[in-house]
Amino acid sequence: MKTQGRIVTTGALCQAICGDFWQGYESTLATHIRHLREKIEENPSKPIALVTIKGIGYRLNIKGAQT
Repeated sequence: MKTQGRIVTTGALCQAICGDFWQGYESTLATHIRHLREKIEENPSKPIALVTIKGIGYRLNIKGAQT
């Protein structure tokens, strides 16, 4: 929520979750993102709240969220 509206890189997310040895966990992260979308998105295949920024990372867009 602290980064709401800003792009967070895949590397930063993996490092926050796995620590310094995060290389190779990108597909695991993508799977977790997909499961989150299934819970929070009206249409997970066309996300609005949790958007992929290809080649960079993800952006969280929560309507009415305070930063």
